[in-house]
Amino acid sequence: MRSVLAVTVAGVTAIGLASAVVARLYRTEPTTRAQQRIAVPAYWTPAVPAGRAMFDGLAATAPATGIVVVNGSRSAPEVPRHPAWSQTVRTLRDGGTLPLGYVDTGYFGIDFGPGAHTTRPDGAGGGGSHLAAWRAQIDRDVDDWYALYGSDGLGGIFFDQTAALCGPDGAYVELHRAIVERVRTRYPGAYVVMNPGRSTERCYAGIADTLVTFEGSYLEYLAHRPAPWEHRVPAARLWHLVYDAPDPASMHRAVTLSKRRNAGFVYVTSEILTPDGRRHPWDRLPDDGYWRAELTAAYGRPVVPPAVPVTAAGPR
Repeated sequence: MRSVLAVTVAGVTAIGLASAVVARLYRTEPTTRAQQRIAVPAYWTPAVPAGRAMFDGLAATAPATGIVVVNGSRSAPEVPRHPAWSQTVRTLRDGGTLPLGYVDTGYFGIDFGPGAHTTRPDGAGGGGSHLAAWRAQIDRDVDDWYALYGSDGLGGIFFDQTAALCGPDGAYVELHRAIVERVRTRYPGAYVVMNPGRSTERCYAGIADTLVTFEGSYLEYLAHRPAPWEHRVPAARLWHLVYDAPDPASMHRAVTLSKRRNAGFVYVTSEILTPDGRRHPWDRLPDDGYWRAELTAAYGRPVVPPAVPVTAAGPR
């Protein structure tokens, strides 16, 4: 029997070209500090009307909205194939926005202080926290995204919880290089983002297409100091994520700072992160007036998105 993966690889070559073309445009600019693109970690479900409406709204704001990260209901690919996720990927692709699939790397199980992350008990990693378990889960998640949604126009992969340190003799950075190269080899044209959520050592600068070098609150962003190398790379290499910017004035200040800091991609929201996890900044868009102002502030010229009701879309 021909594998689903084999069918999908052929499909990616044939009908994933739209996403590959968008990815090439981003690699060759014109994403600049003056004209940024919005890039949204859209961690809400498209299986309810409110979620679908927000994804449709994102697609309608291309090219100002350049990247949208699609996540599954368990912070993994939505398995089995779900028509709502399939339609979302198609809608984003057809609108000219690059849809990326979310893949957790769990820092490869490396314990940087709070304890090692574990893989999903029912996933390829079998609940383990060692390197082999994480590598098995990462590879399976990438392949599942493409097997199930590659033919819809999936444009690449968003690797979350990646390391910022090069590691002993470059060991950590080589782990990340390996998974990025595997994606590019198996899925030509894939756009790859890594999210350490903080400035990294210079060894990470050229591995992924884009690196999230800040993810945190507005107050943290005001005090943030980028690594020196971040000012010397093309703006499209960098993406900043800022939450808890309470009003449009704060949002404008954050966007202005992100341009000075050479970030080609940015997303700012008034949503907050609570310690109990009951509120998360990436589970909905900010209110309509805030969102419209942000699109214009980042893109550098007016953008008129459709009005989208801001309603919690429920768990992923």
